[in-house]
Amino acid sequence: LEECTTVQNEIGRVLDDTGMILDSASVKLATIRRELRISFDRLHSKITNIATSQANAKYLQEPIVTQRNGRYVIPLKAEHKGRIPGVVHDQSSSGATLFIEPLTTVELNNRYRELQIEEENEIRRILAALSEMVGESADKISHTVEVLAYLDLVFARAKYAESLDANEPHLVAFRTDMANPQHPGGTIQLMNARHPLLDQQKVVPTDVELDDNTFMLIITGPNTGGKTVALKTIGLMTLMAQCGLHLPAAQGTTLSVFEDVYADIGDEQSIEQSLSTFSSHMTNIIQILKLANPRSLVILDELGAGTDPAEGSALARSLLIHFLERGVTTIVTTHHPELKAFGYERPGVRNASVEFDVETLAPTYRLMVGIPGRSNALAIASRLGLPADIIEQARGMVATEDLKVDDLLDEIQKTRDEIRHLLSRKQEEEAEID
Repeated sequence: LEECTTVQNEIGRVLDDTGMILDSASVKLATIRRELRISFDRLHSKITNIATSQANAKYLQEPIVTQRNGRYVIPLKAEHKGRIPGVVHDQSSSGATLFIEPLTTVELNNRYRELQIEEENEIRRILAALSEMVGESADKISHTVEVLAYLDLVFARAKYAESLDANEPHLVAFRTDMANPQHPGGTIQLMNARHPLLDQQKVVPTDVELDDNTFMLIITGPNTGGKTVALKTIGLMTLMAQCGLHLPAAQGTTLSVFEDVYADIGDEQSIEQSLSTFSSHMTNIIQILKLANPRSLVILDELGAGTDPAEGSALARSLLIHFLERGVTTIVTTHHPELKAFGYERPGVRNASVEFDVETLAPTYRLMVGIPGRSNALAIASRLGLPADIIEQARGMVATEDLKVDDLLDEIQKTRDEIRHLLSRKQEEEAEID
């Protein structure tokens, strides 16, 4: 920081803490302001006496003093015009009141106005001199402001990190030694990542890792289950890290620095352009297709939604193939069950889902990487009390392979729950021993 003591002292001598010019800024200004106070007292006393005089009461709308065009005036009833000699400066909108400056106060008003002009001129001169002094030290001041702005940013980052109980992420370069030759080399490894805008005491942490073989993640699951929150968390963690911020995530979180982050999230219909949900999404995706490259991160919410399911699914699949072949790191959420198979068929792609507790009929908001989302419609309907014969009839209409997959996913989820329960018990026992 470069000191500008002379400028600092001069500013302190001329201005108060609110930026107003002090009387002591110059001898002339002090004299003018002293005369201004005396002049005002004389003027105000004289015109107040006229306004409150009993002899004038019947001519005035009110016994008050006001201002018009910078002159002190009194409100005279229009029908009594001429009863009090003076200069008319204004009239009310109804025309019932004339605002006059009594002749006996004209000279006092003139003197007061002259002193106001003298004060304005002296203030202008003082500020010009001060500005010239500041200008001579402009380079020093600019450098100091830049340093202070940087320090302020550092402290703001630190304060924000402390409020989120955040940790410094490990930033790594794009790698060239990936197991999958199509892999662009970007790294995303989030450990207990928490969406920074949600209640940090209630938010369910998210774990995401794209390994050496994976650079596309397809997240499936029910509505309001947390798919979009997981998607936004991944995007925000990436952008926060690239802004130099610590992340609300556990130590060990590792990210690459992507050149661009493109996102199409949410149902933002364009009323102005009369675009439907589907058209709005497609407009964004077309732009992303033009710009995305292997150093980009693409985030797409509800890919293929808002149109015929069959066509939407086919289009979503085609888009994913395109991003995959171009080697673009891509995270998507979708409702289309057909895309679950895509996650197993193609190298570089991995499924994920948000967990749903059929017992409580509520999402747990946990992201399970490696497991596709399952359909819970029959289980939820049964839990809510739909007759068993209807449930069984519906099951008979579902393809046997789909039921087997759902049953398998159900078993996997139960196993995960048991493992989680055992780990929790083990941690509690270890805590008691300690």
